Amino acid sequence: EDESMNELKLEIKGDKTENRVLALASHRAYLLTARIPTKLLVEYERGSFSLKLLSTEEVNDVVTQIGTCLQRICPGVPPSKVMKKLSMEPPERLLVLQTLWENNKPTEPGPCGGFSQMYRCVCDWLGLPYREEVQWDVDTIYLTQDTRELNLQDFSHLENRDMVAIIAVLEFNQWFTKLSNKDYKLSADVCEQILRVVSRSSHLEELVLDNAGLKTDFAQKLAAALAHNPNSGLTTINLANNPLEDRGVSSLGGQFAKLHIGLKHLNFSKTSLSTKGVNSLCQSLSANSSIASSLVHLDLSGNMLRGDDMQHFYHFLGQPNCLVTLDLSNTDCSLDQVCSALLRGSAQHLSVLNVSKSVFPHRKGKEVPPSFKHFFSSATSLSSINVSGTKLPPEALKALLLGLASNPGLRDVSLDLSCCELRSGGSQILEGCIAEIPNICSLDISDNGLDSDLSTLLVWLAKNRSIRHLSLGKNFNNIKSKNLAPVLDSLVHMIQEEESPLTSLSLADSRLKSDLTIVLNALGSNSSLTRLDISGNAMGDMGAKMLAKALQINSKLKAIIWDKNNTSPQGLQDVAAALEK
Repeated sequence: EDESMNELKLEIKGDKTENRVLALASHRAYLLTARIPTKLLVEYERGSFSLKLLSTEEVNDVVTQIGTCLQRICPGVPPSKVMKKLSMEPPERLLVLQTLWENNKPTEPGPCGGFSQMYRCVCDWLGLPYREEVQWDVDTIYLTQDTRELNLQDFSHLENRDMVAIIAVLEFNQWFTKLSNKDYKLSADVCEQILRVVSRSSHLEELVLDNAGLKTDFAQKLAAALAHNPNSGLTTINLANNPLEDRGVSSLGGQFAKLHIGLKHLNFSKTSLSTKGVNSLCQSLSANSSIASSLVHLDLSGNMLRGDDMQHFYHFLGQPNCLVTLDLSNTDCSLDQVCSALLRGSAQHLSVLNVSKSVFPHRKGKEVPPSFKHFFSSATSLSSINVSGTKLPPEALKALLLGLASNPGLRDVSLDLSCCELRSGGSQILEGCIAEIPNICSLDISDNGLDSDLSTLLVWLAKNRSIRHLSLGKNFNNIKSKNLAPVLDSLVHMIQEEESPLTSLSLADSRLKSDLTIVLNALGSNSSLTRLDISGNAMGDMGAKMLAKALQINSKLKAIIWDKNNTSPQGLQDVAAALEK
């Protein structure tokens, strides 16, 4: 099918020639012996042919036929581009061919941009077996999901060489814009093929290779691949959980400084970076003006950002930028310096700020810098703030809360203050201002050693009109039994209040045991809660019985999480029976 034959003379040693026939099939060229003065030089990766045809027209026919085949195999890509280099004398001949190809475009390229046809040809070209299951997966599953992401985990059960062929298709395919892999170690030949695609494709936009066993040398080669491809469309790079180290990330940074289209999404979480590597990367990001107006997501979590020599990092955050998500969790970064830098950069787009397990310097006798409060009062797009695991002094907590309270642009902020060692001092600060804060929709104050302080704090929390989700777990470790009842009574009042805005409550991992029944009994008359997490309370079968009773009356709850409660099959049966009623 679709074949054409031409007589020609094949040049061998010196000036000697042999008569042959050139047969062009749908995706291969064949030289056949024949009985049979225009030259055609065909170069390909493994060498070249020098052919003499009988006329210029025949040369044109042969090139046209090759172009038509390439057009069918690689829909959407001009044949002259696939051929890499096509020169004809005089140049007008080429214009005629290009017009011909333009008018002969295939109407329907086939599923996912004709992936399977390309895959068949690539297997043939690389001398690898054609796997029908790959074709089936793409033509049916990928097509019905209408996804632009080629996920290597879908093919991780195949051999490495099969993976090479699949990835090689992306060099030509115009459908897939994202190549992803997570928790699967990539072999050297698969990595080489990915780098080849990065160095040649103009359609690949996202590269996600999370925990793929990549090291410094891969990052350096990736930088070289990007340098080789001026038409690269790559704007998302996620290399999280690979030990790239300072050298690897600095090489990439050097290339990022030159990218014309900038970057949208950068994830170097847990890549074994020190302050030196982060500084070097941020220096490169600052040097590229397009990054300031393109980078919306930056994740440097799990790297070391502790120390005073972070000037390039703070300089980058302090420039005008369009960051929407900034993740600096588990970095030991200085919380007040980060907020101060973001304030300088205006951070008007910042929505998600994750600085859990950061450090807030305790300076005796010194006040919290005004910039800290000012940041929270002026960042108008914040929707999620996570400072979990950061030892917050009471005055820093107060500055944060009053900043949010005085920010008129904010609606529906999720605030995670879990594990911040708030204790009595922090509880008093919360009591003093939580009732009046109009924009916190979710508050997590679990694991803060609040204990008996909760009985007063809950009275003030109940006065807040915006909090819909509240997490209180792990706050009952050092509370005496006689002091627990008033705390749980305050909680019951909160749950039973008719106008309560609270729709979700978590008491997870509090080990309340039989005392939990005080809360469970209140569920019968609950009019607001739709979700309750009571996991990790060891309430036993008696607790399950109380839960079952409450569920017979309650019609509001939609979700209950209650694992780790020492419930036997009998307890489960009681709850099941109640649900049936």
